[in-house]
Amino acid sequence: MSCLPDPSGLVNTLLTSVPIGIAVLDADFRYLHINQRLADSNGLPPEAHIGKRPRDVIPDAGPALEAIMLAVQRSGEPRTRFAASAEIPPGSGQLRHWEASYHPLPMPDGQPCGIVAMVEDVTARHEAERAQRENEGHLRRVLDNLFAFVGVLAPDGTLQSANRAPLEAAGIRIEDVRGLKFWDCPWWNYSPQIQAQIQHAVLRAACGEVSRFDVVVRLANNALTPIDFMLAPLRDEYGRITHLIPSAIDISARLRSEDALRQNEALLRQVVEAIPDGLMMVDDAGLIRLVNSRMESLFGYPRATLLGQHFGYLLSETQREQHQDKMKHYLHAPASRQMADSQVLQARRRDGSLFPCKIGLSPLIVGGKPHVLASITELDTEAAGGRPSQN
Repeated sequence: MSCLPDPSGLVNTLLTSVPIGIAVLDADFRYLHINQRLADSNGLPPEAHIGKRPRDVIPDAGPALEAIMLAVQRSGEPRTRFAASAEIPPGSGQLRHWEASYHPLPMPDGQPCGIVAMVEDVTARHEAERAQRENEGHLRRVLDNLFAFVGVLAPDGTLQSANRAPLEAAGIRIEDVRGLKFWDCPWWNYSPQIQAQIQHAVLRAACGEVSRFDVVVRLANNALTPIDFMLAPLRDEYGRITHLIPSAIDISARLRSEDALRQNEALLRQVVEAIPDGLMMVDDAGLIRLVNSRMESLFGYPRATLLGQHFGYLLSETQREQHQDKMKHYLHAPASRQMADSQVLQARRRDGSLFPCKIGLSPLIVGGKPHVLASITELDTEAAGGRPSQN
């Protein structure tokens, strides 16, 4: 028999309108009243609860909930904000989560005769937190499998987190560096100048600026490796800077490739300069883009004057237009042409004198556009069948 009177219309209104689930249970823990919000969370209509115990309504969690109610009833002390969960509907495999508080409901003489349950369904929040944990775990696994350096700093430069690659490369643990100022970490503290550079980048990032520069980082066994380093601010939805994000990639392989390329270019330049014939490269507009030193001595022009000039500038006026047309035709159907196949041309020096020469042509593609590499051999007057003339 219940020791509770039927609730008034005001209480019914209260139970219906409050934003959390509320139920009233008698001394035997049978539901006397339950609002729609809590009934929906339990997966049954309100009338299916009345006269039943929690174990009848929520088989998974009911016995444990009744044990908590009994403790509250005996002690007269509430039990607040405890977590509970159960499969709703039973056997569905779908967990519903609650945050509950139980309060004793006393009689006028002070003796408890029931329980008031206040229950918030936190399933959505729980699932959001679980998804966030999974996303964070996935992100951590992704970051840990990157060879790049990725970290998180407080705005004052205190290191909060770093991915696995830079830690393993330096032979340290996150515990060794978490809480240190970034510039005091082992990657940088071998050089006061680099520490100052990193500290300056932190100050700039805290003011909203992005820094990016190449710097040398110290790894395990004092090995020094060049990296492309960037430090950028991270803002929240209000535009406030909440963290600083350092990132970097190892550029040692790139630098080695660039060094090898420079060496190859230097070697190529030496080869080009050592060729005894004049050598020039002409683009698809007929402009000279490369010459060797022999071209300077043959024509008497400094290199700077030749570069950017039209190749016809080096021919006699009588042959200039004819050979411009020939060059256009050649660029449309390029093919290597040996010296023996070419006719004798009259080239014009800076002083206006002409000299006989032969030109060998080789097609090139530079920057996706056709070019011509021309080698120019000066002929002596007798081999050319005449004497040099003036234009």
